[in-house]
Parts: sequence; C-alpha cells; structure tokens
Amino acid sequence: MRDLFPQDLIKRWDDALKRSERIVLSTHMNPDGDAVGSLMGLGLFLRQLGFRVSMVCPSPYPGFLKFLDPDREILVFSRNREEVIQKITEADTIIAVDVSSFSRMEELGEILEDKKAFRVLMDHHIDPDSEGFDLVFSTTKISSSCELVYRVLKLWRPESVILKEQAVAFLTGIITDTNQFANSVYPETFNVTSELTACGANTEDIFDKVYRNFSYNRMRLMGYALQNIRLLPQYNAGYIVLTRDVLEEFGYRNGDTEGFVNFPLAITGISVSAFFLQREDHIKVSLRSKGKIAVNGIAKDFFNGGGHYNASAGKMEDAVDKIEELLKKALGTIIA
Repeated sequence: MRDLFPQDLIKRWDDALKRSERIVLSTHMNPDGDAVGSLMGLGLFLRQLGFRVSMVCPSPYPGFLKFLDPDREILVFSRNREEVIQKITEADTIIAVDVSSFSRMEELGEILEDKKAFRVLMDHHIDPDSEGFDLVFSTTKISSSCELVYRVLKLWRPESVILKEQAVAFLTGIITDTNQFANSVYPETFNVTSELTACGANTEDIFDKVYRNFSYNRMRLMGYALQNIRLLPQYNAGYIVLTRDVLEEFGYRNGDTEGFVNFPLAITGISVSAFFLQREDHIKVSLRSKGKIAVNGIAKDFFNGGGHYNASAGKMEDAVDKIEELLKKALGTIIA
C-alpha cells in the first residue's frame, strides 16, 4: 500500500504520544459514521496500547450508530458538559478527527482551542486549519477520516493487531462516507477494506445495522422526501427541502435523514443533488454530484462549508424561501 504520510511526520506523532498521559479525541457537530468510526477506532486502538483516552463529541450521534459504541463510552458535550470539561482540563494531548477546524465543534471547539495541550488534526476535508494544530495529518486524496486514521496507525505500529471492534468502526466510516463506495473512492480504499474484513469486520452486518435499521417514522419521512423532490432541469439538478414543521410531523430524530441527499441522483438526467434540512438557527446543506461536477467549490463559496469533489456540506442562514434562488445562483457557476 502506498505510504500516505512521510516517516518524519509519523515520528513526530510517535514522539508526541510518548509524552502523553491523558488524551482527548474529539470530532464535529452532528457526528456521522466517519466521525464516530474515527473516534471509536482510534480510541480503542490507543487504549489497547495502554494510553488513557477519552472520546467526546459536541452533540449526539444518530441512533443507528449505537452499535459502534455499545458501552456508551463517547461523552456527548451537550449532555455531559462538566464531565467533558474535566476530561479536557486533565488532557495533555487533543486529537481532532474528521473535522477541519475547532470551529466545526462550536462551543466544545472553543474550549478545546483554549486548552494548553499538544494538538493533532486527522482529517480529509479541504482547507484544514493547519495553524491551529501542532501536527496535521490531512489530505483530500482519501475516502474518509477512518481510512486516514487506519493508515496512520499502520504506518506507526505496523506490528499491532487491529481488533474486530476497531475494524468495524473504521469500515463503517469508510462505507458511510463513500456513500457505499459510490464516491471519493481510491484503489487504496479497497485495499484497506480488504484488510479490515480480514480483521473481522463484516460488510453485510455493517450494512444491516446502518441501512436496514430505521424507525417507521423515518420510512414515512423518506416517502415525504421522495414525493417532494424539486427539479431544476436547466441545471440537471434536483433538491429536497425539509422544514422544521415537517420534521416535527414525522417525529424526526437525529440521523433520520441519512442518505436523503442521494435520492435525486437516482433520476435519469440528474447530475447534482442538494438537500436542505431546517434546524432551529440555520439550514443544513448537503450536496452531491456525479462525474466531473465539483460541488465543494459552491459549498465553500455559497454555503459556508466545504468537502469533497462530489460530496460536500455547509449551511445557510437565510429563510427557506430563499433556497431555490441561492441554489440556482450557485449551480450557475458550475453548470454551463
């Protein structure tokens, strides 16, 4: 497998951990499969080596990812504020995974940023905040943060055994962040997948838990989303908007809209898809595309976000009735 990072970077990582007594791993708001997989995979691996590790996230992860954290070891800042702050106070090393900067963690990020500790970033998104960290493992030429973390660990400790629980966590992140190997996939991604399955991770079991484990309300919400796809034929695009009142009607729970952004791409002739989820103080934006249509640029320029060539995300502060106008303006910059 092609080395992803130079040995001098791995040595700096090794030197830093040799000096560490307490480590805090953290990730972004509304953690997804890649975020939770990175936390659990890396956290369990470091504990296996004898490190004292705490795993935290700013807000709860979706219920269908509970199988990655059966003992509820991930501390959620919004629920366990004082305990998380205590863990951060005691830490001498902070490792941020699947996040380009502390700002994506909101209040938790501010606390981490103020902490005097050695800071490590492990991420695969564009424009990492390299100045805010002492050590950075970051590249967009990789499927997911889970793959990145796994490959760093194999370069660092090639003789160490990856246990089944770690392999399941890493492979879950790869499967979910590539949209089931549909985008952001490289030859090394399949090599890593093969290695993780050899360590005991079962793709069928992961698919069953992630994609066949939804509530009845989630299925009803899916039906509503499918019936309300809006097309913009002049841009070969489609989009979905789910407002707060709709979410309330269908008993929305965190994670219920996983994968909805991909629905319009199943329509013949549609090459770009957008999904807008209204939250209390902003509208979450997810973007997907096919082929050589880059959406990370419009995510950054129009929706205060970023991401991968064919899969990006962001947010907007405008009202719901401004969505189509802004989306058309954005699409006009990438669709001839």
